[in-house]
Amino acid sequence: MSTVGEKRPAESQPQVNKKSKTESRQEQKNIRNERKSHDKNYEMITQAKKVWEQLRRGDIEREEQKALMAKMMGIIGGKVQDVIFKHDASRIIQTCLKKGNAEQRNQIVEELRGHYLELSKSMYGKFIVMKAIEYCHKQRDNILAEFKNNVRKLIRHKEASTVIETFYSQFANSAQKHELLSEFYGPEMTLFNSGGGAKTLEELLEKFPEKKDSILRYMAEMLKGCMDKGTIVHSIVHKAIYQYMTLTDNKGREDMLSLLKDSLQEMIHTREGAKVAMICLSIASPKDRKNIIKAFKPYLTKIACDDYGYLVLLRLLDVTDDTVLVAKAVIGELSKHAKELFANKFGRRVFLYILAGRNTKYLSPETVKMLKEGDSIRVSKKDPEVRAQELLKATSPQLIKMVADDAAILMREKLSSQVVQEIMLHAVGDKTEAINAILALAGENIEKENHIIEDRFANRIVKAMIKADNAMDENDKAVEPLEFASKLLEVIKPNLSHFATNFGSFVVLALAEEPSTKKEVKKELKAHKKEITEAAKSNQGSKLILETVF
Repeated sequence: MSTVGEKRPAESQPQVNKKSKTESRQEQKNIRNERKSHDKNYEMITQAKKVWEQLRRGDIEREEQKALMAKMMGIIGGKVQDVIFKHDASRIIQTCLKKGNAEQRNQIVEELRGHYLELSKSMYGKFIVMKAIEYCHKQRDNILAEFKNNVRKLIRHKEASTVIETFYSQFANSAQKHELLSEFYGPEMTLFNSGGGAKTLEELLEKFPEKKDSILRYMAEMLKGCMDKGTIVHSIVHKAIYQYMTLTDNKGREDMLSLLKDSLQEMIHTREGAKVAMICLSIASPKDRKNIIKAFKPYLTKIACDDYGYLVLLRLLDVTDDTVLVAKAVIGELSKHAKELFANKFGRRVFLYILAGRNTKYLSPETVKMLKEGDSIRVSKKDPEVRAQELLKATSPQLIKMVADDAAILMREKLSSQVVQEIMLHAVGDKTEAINAILALAGENIEKENHIIEDRFANRIVKAMIKADNAMDENDKAVEPLEFASKLLEVIKPNLSHFATNFGSFVVLALAEEPSTKKEVKKELKAHKKEITEAAKSNQGSKLILETVF
């Protein structure tokens, strides 16, 4: 028995030689290779991979690529079906479809025939199918034939839905798109290909109106399945939903809205998806609209900058009676990224819509037409004019503050300058700080690069503000008097002759034409007729000043 403090003899332990990480990895690699070596195609894949390592490089010469492809086909020719579901071999086949000539590609796709359906469902095989669709356009009908009567299942399959979407959105011609879409409509669509003469769903229903109810029931069931399986992001699904929403009755639309309202943000990146979202917003209840806004909130900036997403936000502005909510949750959130959005082709349109409405200066006639068409199904209590004015009043203070804080940047950027101009003309409320910010820039040293009186974008805003109080066109007239011309003249008077003979000549011309400043401009320029006459030889603005003032 040991006493306190006495050391116990160390117990004998067996000595274990710990392997290093390098040795462990090597051992694991050897085990994998040993396991793979039992595969009858192991040698063939090993040889193919060595060639593939060179073939996939982007810096090889055309002749070398041809030689490598010939060597590769000698290895895998006749054996493609044996390896297509293996991860490493899948990448080899993809490269061959990309780099091969027409004959080699056709040889591969012929060997793949009969396997496209199964490949589409494979995590790795789906990429082979997509490459075959991309590079072998003459084989697309054959691939489509293998998908026939299976699209309903494929579009709801995690892997295969990507293949269907890629085929539909990137490579299918009109007839192939109709054939893919036809499987959303049910067995009745066999009429499309059996002498019925119909090429679209609308044509079929026109020819066989009695089949409408059964087709819509089938579509509703299939589309619900797509939502349950998470394949709602695909444009082919968006097209089918849009067709359903335009053909069904109010009850059908409301039922579809109940399924879509929490996931609209996932589908507004396509034309049809955006149209579906616009329909949903138009018919939604105030509670549903509030929930949709909540779902949109994390993605608002991305939606505003999207080719089609911004249209959904315009519809949101058109139909939401709770303008306080919109001003805070939508415009307030977008305002945090104002510089980015003002300079974006689509993002700025949300702000311009609040300020200028459906002005074809900023929106295409087609877009305005589409917005007007949506008015017919809008479920709202407020008068559109009242709603627009409330929204303008609620958002104007933050828009005016943006100009006051960042005029120097916003006025000199092409797209942003248009938003600034509309803010100064059409926002409501006290613009004193914004006007003072612009006047401060106008009073800067004339040697400063891109002085706002001479900057190609900023001086358009300045000219518009000079003319705004007396403009004949309502789009150019300020909603509230700015009284800007006399203030500007006071600031730039010491350099008036300089601007009259340089890039600021059109600003001076605007002052010379404005009733409140015309007399004083003429007085200030009287002593500079000689310089203006000389400048008029090459400057159109100076020439017009000469004709107007003298």
